[in-house]
Amino acid sequence: MEEFKKQIEQYNQKIIDGEKEGKSFEIVKGKVPIILSAPHCVKQTRNGKIKGEEGETGAIVQYISEYTNCWCIYKTANKQDDANYDIENNPYKEAIIQLVEKNKIKLLIDIHGAGYENDFDIEIGTGRMENLQGKSFIIDELKKDFAENQIKNVTIDTKFKAISEHTISRQISQKAKIPCMQLEINGKYRYIENIEGIKKFTKALMIFINKIKENI
Repeated sequence: MEEFKKQIEQYNQKIIDGEKEGKSFEIVKGKVPIILSAPHCVKQTRNGKIKGEEGETGAIVQYISEYTNCWCIYKTANKQDDANYDIENNPYKEAIIQLVEKNKIKLLIDIHGAGYENDFDIEIGTGRMENLQGKSFIIDELKKDFAENQIKNVTIDTKFKAISEHTISRQISQKAKIPCMQLEINGKYRYIENIEGIKKFTKALMIFINKIKENI
């Protein structure tokens, strides 16, 4: 577990290094036609106000990308933007659409962090299933893989529905016509002080990706 924690710390450092280089976001290429996104792993600016980063979400997508060979994109600096809120002229969203079109990506999983106070382990936002482009079996498989890794309190479209046109999931689903979902991870499965929780989450999502990549 100590080695796993070091890896997560190293991925967090890559986010810091990207900011030092002046980058807004980083893209990691893959061969599996699935892309993970972490737009809130650094602070964001929404309606002129600064919002805090969602810790370890950027490290999580990098880790899963490395071990499944899927694509990932994550923010490295706040450029006075919010990729999950800005509707127009957002480079992060535009980059995702280009990646999907050029590389025939078939699924987007947008990763976010929720606080400890939420009464779910994971919330899946599907825009009332509309963002899945008719492929609702994706959710059934994901819930199964979470449950088999002791993450059983998984809700769908209760608090974070990803139904607004502001969200990455909604916009990419509508514009690129691929299934998209937003995952909100409770702090007990993403903060580095809960490293065993991160391990459970990443293991479950990697199992899901390795299963679903042949069926989407």
